[in-house]
Amino acid sequence: MRSSSRFLLLIIIMTTIILVMTLVTTIILYNVALKEEEARLKETVESQASLINAMVEFDMQYSTYPDGVENGTLSQLIQAHENFDGFGSTGEFTFATLEGDNITFLLSHRHSDLTQPEPVPFDTELAEPMREALLGNSGTLIGLDYRGETVLAAYEPIELLDAGIVAKIDLAEIKTPFVNAALISMTLAVILIIIGA
Repeated sequence: MRSSSRFLLLIIIMTTIILVMTLVTTIILYNVALKEEEARLKETVESQASLINAMVEFDMQYSTYPDGVENGTLSQLIQAHENFDGFGSTGEFTFATLEGDNITFLLSHRHSDLTQPEPVPFDTELAEPMREALLGNSGTLIGLDYRGETVLAAYEPIELLDAGIVAKIDLAEIKTPFVNAALISMTLAVILIIIGA
C-alpha cells in the first residue's frame, strides 16, 4: 500500500472516530438533559397540584361562593394563570376537566389566540398527557399535546375538582441546542482534520 493511500485511510479513520465520538457524547448529554427536564416538570406539576388541592380544601371549609366552591376555586385558578406566559419558548401549564366525551381546557393556551381553547375529543391521540391526568394517573411521558406536537410532559390529577393539570414543553425545544452543538462540533472537527492533514 502506498504511503498516500495509507495517509488517506488514516484521515478517514480519524474523521470517523471523531464524528462518532461527537455524536455519542451529544446523545449522552441530550439524554441527561431530558431526564433533568422531566424531573423539573414533574416537581413543578406536583407542586401545582398540591397547591390547587390545598386551595380547594380551604375553599370548602371557609369560603362561600355564589356559584359553588368548585367554580369559585376554578375562577381563582384561571385568574392566577392569566398573566403567566409559560416557561421557555414553548412550555406551558394546561388545566382541564372532562365534560361528556371531550377534554375541556380551562386555561388559555400560549400557542393559541383563543381565550377559550377548543375542546379535544377524549378518544383521539391528541392531549395524551391530559387524558392520563383525567384518568387519575400521574407521571411523565413523551406524547402528543392538544396541538398534535410531540412534548415532554408531566401530569397530575386534581381529584377534588375532577380535573387534571399538565406541565409540558415541546420536545423540539429540548433537542434543538443539542442538534446545533453536534453540527457545529462535527463541522469544526472535519475542518481541523483537513487543516491538520
